[in-house]
Amino acid sequence: MTKKMDRRKTRTRALLRKALIEVMEEKGAERITVSDLTEKADVNRGTFYLHYTDATDILAQVKAEMWEGLTARMEKLNPYDYLSYAARNEPDPIMVRVIEYYAEHADFFRVILGPKGDPAFADQIKEFLKTQHISKILDIQPELGETILPKDYMVEYFAASNLSILLHWIKTGMPQSASTIALMITQIVGSAAKQLYGIEVQNPDKKDH
Repeated sequence: MTKKMDRRKTRTRALLRKALIEVMEEKGAERITVSDLTEKADVNRGTFYLHYTDATDILAQVKAEMWEGLTARMEKLNPYDYLSYAARNEPDPIMVRVIEYYAEHADFFRVILGPKGDPAFADQIKEFLKTQHISKILDIQPELGETILPKDYMVEYFAASNLSILLHWIKTGMPQSASTIALMITQIVGSAAKQLYGIEVQNPDKKDH
């Protein structure tokens, strides 16, 4: 009986979360109501309140879970490895895993990062990329050569452009593989780091760092 109840609970939550994405795409993140969700998911209000307190609560929980899963993969990105793979013209396997996460939850990211989603969520991703990834690539070489593009502009630009590439890929139905997109991003950042700042890995095959 417990297993049956657990399956029913899991199914109900899945229906409500699917409804959340659909309603958000139709009305926008700030205009979602419990009535919208229960009607779309075909569940009654009492059932909804067994799982969430209100529309804000379900949105917050879904965003928190998606963020936890995304950062668990993004935090494994290593700047040395990133440039090493770029020098070999290969995608960084960790970046592939990050992009696969976007693909696994494509409906959510397509809407939350779109015009009717939540700008704060996109800003959260960009801030993570800036502080935990892109800036660390430039920190590999403390003394950067003279360039027209200051470091802070470089960091800001690539955080935004990486997210734009991912969103375009999702919106167009993900016609390329995650590895292709990872190689695209790896090469763009790696090439810019080398051409603008002279940053490159001297021994691409070195794994001890």
